[in-house]
Amino acid sequence: MKKEMNKPQIVTRFVLLLLSLTATSTLWAQQPDSLRIDLPTALDIALSENPTVKVADMEITKKQYAKKSAYGALLPQLDVIGQYQRAVKRQTVYFDEGFGFGGEVDPTQYTPEELKIMEVVGKMFGGGDSSESSEEGIQMGRFNVWSAGLNVSLPIVMPSLWKNIQMSEVDIRLAMEKARSSRIDLVNQVKKSYFSLLLAQDSYAVLRKTYETDSINLENIRNRFNQGVVAEYDVITADVRLKSLIPNILQSENMMKIAELQLKMLMGVDGDMPLKVTGSLDEYKATMFDAIIPADTSLINNSDIKQFDLQAEQAKNAFEMQKLQFSPTLVTSFNWTYMSQNNDFRFSNYRWDPYSMLGVTLQIPIFNGGQRYHNLKQSEVQLFQLREQRKDVERGLKLSIKNNYDLINKNIEQVVATQSSVAQARKGHEITLKRYETGMGTIVDVNAAALAVLNAELQYRNAIYDYLSAKSDLEKVLGYDIAPVEEN
Repeated sequence: MKKEMNKPQIVTRFVLLLLSLTATSTLWAQQPDSLRIDLPTALDIALSENPTVKVADMEITKKQYAKKSAYGALLPQLDVIGQYQRAVKRQTVYFDEGFGFGGEVDPTQYTPEELKIMEVVGKMFGGGDSSESSEEGIQMGRFNVWSAGLNVSLPIVMPSLWKNIQMSEVDIRLAMEKARSSRIDLVNQVKKSYFSLLLAQDSYAVLRKTYETDSINLENIRNRFNQGVVAEYDVITADVRLKSLIPNILQSENMMKIAELQLKMLMGVDGDMPLKVTGSLDEYKATMFDAIIPADTSLINNSDIKQFDLQAEQAKNAFEMQKLQFSPTLVTSFNWTYMSQNNDFRFSNYRWDPYSMLGVTLQIPIFNGGQRYHNLKQSEVQLFQLREQRKDVERGLKLSIKNNYDLINKNIEQVVATQSSVAQARKGHEITLKRYETGMGTIVDVNAAALAVLNAELQYRNAIYDYLSAKSDLEKVLGYDIAPVEEN
């Protein structure tokens, strides 16, 4: 009979050894190259390495370049232009009476150059026979036309460009606020992930301690059974109780792995890097009642509200931009071009003639099918939509603040209550064990008392986690970049 009872002992010890080796080798062994972190360290690493924050910061740089581009539209625009054209069929020009042939010409009405052209053209058309000249015409230009020059334009009066600069400035402020929102969200996620890892670590430790205690009790019960003091039912019940803890231990171990991987992902570090998280939830409980809970609920620092206000400012600028589409614009331009016309490709013999022009263009919008008017009405509707959406978001945030305050107060009460229940459960377990050892209690009473201790321990740590999580959510709604971290 003694040999048969040694088999469960061997199995129990083997399972206990296996769990110890697994936990030691995979998670909590102190390795020389492991990264030891506490909450402030985790936040610092995340804010410097997380890709989301980096992308948000890059967005600010991009908007700053956009603002410089908007300023550049007010400066002179210079373009060097080169062009080649090949005439497939040259243009034919016809000259009527009065152009220097076939009619009388008043020399005082023309310049010497025009009189010379008239003379040449008159000779080309047979000395002034107007009837023939009007029928034949003349082909103008040459087959190859080369041109190169400089175009300069400068906006003098263009209200839409000035308004576009104001919109670029708002874009930068909005990008900065979105970057701040990304940091706030990241801080909230890192803190809750860190607390989740502490909860999983503490729960695992409680389950391991319970397993070790129950293993010792099982060994004592076996010894008493071998002495004929207790019944075999007590051994079986204690053994079943012990083995029922194994799935919970494995599950808590898996939860530790998941929480650790999530924390690594938020921190932007390699998932294969060994991580050693210091601290426990008990340490945060020690300063829980000294922590100052923010009393300002004005949402003045809330990122969502600030973004809505900046978007409303953007929409207002867009509305004013649409109104400016009805305004006239004034643009100056200057062109300097060298041109060469020829019928061959003997570049060394080309003659280049300069051509330049200075001009001012005034454009006054009159009618474009109602597009400007309807675009203006769209911008007006968008302003109204943003005002209504802001009201709804503000109501939701105020409700969230109230809920978080209620949760914090409730969780503080739960921590106090569960802390007291832990002490009572431990005392009850000790009394039940003594009663069982003296034969006044049963194994069922012992198991119930042990289960009560386990549940009280887990509830106590869950209450601390719920408090820390609710406080972190409240700080996020109130717009804390990096909320104060309680010193351990």
